[in-house]
Amino acid sequence: MSSDKNEHKITLPPGSRFRRQAGPYDLDTGRPRYAVQVIAPDEQARRQVEDNSQIMGTPGKHFYVWDIKNGSTWPVFLTLTVDGVKVGKDND
Repeated sequence: MSSDKNEHKITLPPGSRFRRQAGPYDLDTGRPRYAVQVIAPDEQARRQVEDNSQIMGTPGKHFYVWDIKNGSTWPVFLTLTVDGVKVGKDND
């Protein structure tokens, strides 16, 4: 098990987009809770990162999709969580 505190960070280059199905979502309970933390060089770059994450699917089969676009000229770093637990770029 790695103790590297950066193992869950995803680098999002300038002008790029990160889109990934996060997992199932229950509309009735609002669970699990999906979140993204953005780390940017400054507040101006941070404001240029768009989080268009959304719930998709058909009745009874909903899922959450992370959809983040970096509109700044600087790379930013993302940390994804499910119910407060950090997940990596390719974790299920």
